[in-house]
Amino acid sequence: MKKDIIAIDGSFGEGGGQILRTALSLSAITQKPFEIYKIRANRKTPGLSHQHLQSVNATASICNAEVMGNRLRSTGLKFFPGEIQAGDYHFDIRTAGSVSLVLQTIFYPLSLANKPSSIAITGGTHVSHSPCVDYLTQQWLYFLKKIGFIAEIQTLRAGFYPRGGGEVIVTIDPKCPQHPVRLENRGKLLMVHGLSTVSNLDSKIAQRQQTQAKKNFLERNIPHEIGIAEIPAAGKGTMLLLVGQFEQSQCCYFSLGAIGKRAETVADEACNQFFSFLETTGVIDEYLADQLIIPLALTKEMSHYITPRITQHLLTNIEIVKLFLPVTVEVVGNLAEEGVIKITSPR
Repeated sequence: MKKDIIAIDGSFGEGGGQILRTALSLSAITQKPFEIYKIRANRKTPGLSHQHLQSVNATASICNAEVMGNRLRSTGLKFFPGEIQAGDYHFDIRTAGSVSLVLQTIFYPLSLANKPSSIAITGGTHVSHSPCVDYLTQQWLYFLKKIGFIAEIQTLRAGFYPRGGGEVIVTIDPKCPQHPVRLENRGKLLMVHGLSTVSNLDSKIAQRQQTQAKKNFLERNIPHEIGIAEIPAAGKGTMLLLVGQFEQSQCCYFSLGAIGKRAETVADEACNQFFSFLETTGVIDEYLADQLIIPLALTKEMSHYITPRITQHLLTNIEIVKLFLPVTVEVVGNLAEEGVIKITSPR
């Protein structure tokens, strides 16, 4: 009933768009309506941006929701979900807003639908403050498949800031998540697999990124393989992505190019994030540690893993998940330090 609505302060904790996206996903799954106010209140430009608005409208489309406040820059929203509908969907963010974040919002509801779905999303595939699509395919989807989700992501065209225009196709074969994640030790580092890419720019930039990354790893005697690729895109951009493969787990870090940013700096940024990870006992990177909260809360067993850094983003996301699901999440450790995450759902 509409009176049983979950109230959420959008300025709570980290105060970003993830509060809204998590609420949208779990509202669609649980059929629990919610009201959110003070959306991104502490940001430079408060309220719904194009990316957040598309997340709202996309989620509303897949569950036939009744929505109030879904307009650009709105700081308040009411969302009353209907039944999840599998199907073929296309969403256009119309800016360089993150394709990845819109996808993650609607992925879990459609993964629990009664039939397969296909999603095409146009927008930014490689933009700041969000996981790039390559991170999703190499890291996020790698672990989701271990949990029991079945999906494939195909990048037809990359979309860099500020132009956007990237396009991805995602196919989802619904299946209830079956397997917890229990990682106490990542084991020995086996190899770092890297990819240095360039779009509509001189290929020598990708070579310079590759050379600098190889130099960093050689200095530390770390085994590595770093390839080069020119990827189709609507605009110009570069990326260096690293996947650290360990005996029992893996981590992933990346850096994006920008106007005036040297290729060597791009490589150093990604490498330094990886080296910082090695100095901890983390079993997965801090970004995935956050992103696994929702899917593991949907399983029926206990999961636990070590994050290299407890972030405010992680802690905020946990509190929103607990508003919708009867799950217990314990965080052992201090903010900005490594810690253990324990997720227990009722059987």
